[in-house]
Amino acid sequence: SSGINAEYGDSSEEEILKAVGNLLYYRYMNPVITAPDSFEVIDLAAGSNMNNVQRRNLGSIAKILQHAASFKIFDSDARYLASLNSFIKTAYIKFMEFFDAASTITDIDEHFNMDEFSDVTMLNKPMIFISPNEISSTHQLLLDHQKQVTDSDDDPMNEVLAALGPVPEDEAMLGDKSTEFGLVLTNKWELNMSDESNIQALFSKTKYLIVDLLKIQRGETFTAILHSAANTQQQELYKAIHSRRLAAENEKSSEEEKNSKMALFDPNDTTIEKLKEHILKNLQILEQHKLVTPTEDYQEILTSIAKDICNQRKYRQRRKQDLKKIGETVERMNKKKKYYSEAVTYYQEYVQSCVSNLSKGGKTKKGDRRKTAKYSAQKLYEKGVLVEIEKVPVSSFKAVTIEFSTTDEVGTFEVSGKLSGFNIDKINVVFENLLQLQYEGVSTLKFEDSGVVVNVNLLIFLLNKKFYGVE
Repeated sequence: SSGINAEYGDSSEEEILKAVGNLLYYRYMNPVITAPDSFEVIDLAAGSNMNNVQRRNLGSIAKILQHAASFKIFDSDARYLASLNSFIKTAYIKFMEFFDAASTITDIDEHFNMDEFSDVTMLNKPMIFISPNEISSTHQLLLDHQKQVTDSDDDPMNEVLAALGPVPEDEAMLGDKSTEFGLVLTNKWELNMSDESNIQALFSKTKYLIVDLLKIQRGETFTAILHSAANTQQQELYKAIHSRRLAAENEKSSEEEKNSKMALFDPNDTTIEKLKEHILKNLQILEQHKLVTPTEDYQEILTSIAKDICNQRKYRQRRKQDLKKIGETVERMNKKKKYYSEAVTYYQEYVQSCVSNLSKGGKTKKGDRRKTAKYSAQKLYEKGVLVEIEKVPVSSFKAVTIEFSTTDEVGTFEVSGKLSGFNIDKINVVFENLLQLQYEGVSTLKFEDSGVVVNVNLLIFLLNKKFYGVE
């Protein structure tokens, strides 16, 4: 409620909360209490309605709550309700606490856990669904309250509104005002994440190297430090720092981390001279991109380092928030992974049990362990199940016998054949694989070893009919 207090500073907090309560109660609470059926708060059977007694009782409840929200005591005009005055006083305090909580909101960045870098780190850009009418209204509101929305003349919103211009008056441009469509929110000033990102990474890495150098050497200017010789004590100090960094680098878990272009530590900088050569090389590249100026003693990068030092606490807090967000994301992902793993296991067990039940429903002769069905290739060809057999002409299909039989593994069939007394290579057909092919829209299946081509849909129908008793 601090924002409301600032806006209406001449009024007391109690008066402000009463005004807030009047809005919340009469706009949102009272209509639901007096007509719950209109807001789908209660479930009524089809064709039934609330009776007059029920509505009268709800009206009485609403009347008492109205008095409590506005702290209006029952007087002589309603003596029969005077006994509720003590309740109204207690309820009024609770209402004030509720209205205060309802009008107290956190900062928008804190509420959505976002900062100025969130847009850069987001993998999936947010999408909103909005109608042309809402776009037009939002545009007009921003123009009407531009000074309140923007912080300064340099605010990017001013540039956006200037580019948009006035709200279009031609309604034909808006089309169907009620139709919603999706808009992907994209940063208008987003940098190309190629050369720009590499240069920014180089800028950060160079700052890191400069800080290492300034820890060891002092001088009147930064340029003087870069071109001055280091003494033995400074060399030894740097050597100790380098050894500690190298040991920490070797503890990294993967080669990818060690060799990353974003890595701040370079194991080749074994001496101060090599460190300075590295810094000078980076500064030359940054100068080409107009990020530093040698004639000004590279003040741009030194100022950036100073800002980083001043904002250490802010960066530390941001890292904690980022770690918290990452931890929450990992936890949600693990829960999702567990859910999907359990779902996959359940569906696999379910499909297996269905196939087993179908197998039990098939018809077999008494004492037979395996179910079989024999056909001539000619008959299967006429049914459309068999498309072709490589190197066997259709005229010879009458001499080919094909036998389907179940196996010990549920849902797997063995297909064998004979041609003029000679056996054809056996083929194992998994019913689940046939269903997958059918789902993917594959019409025919070729068994490479035997050269047999079958119609997937009709083969499924045949197996269902002969072995599972399903027409």
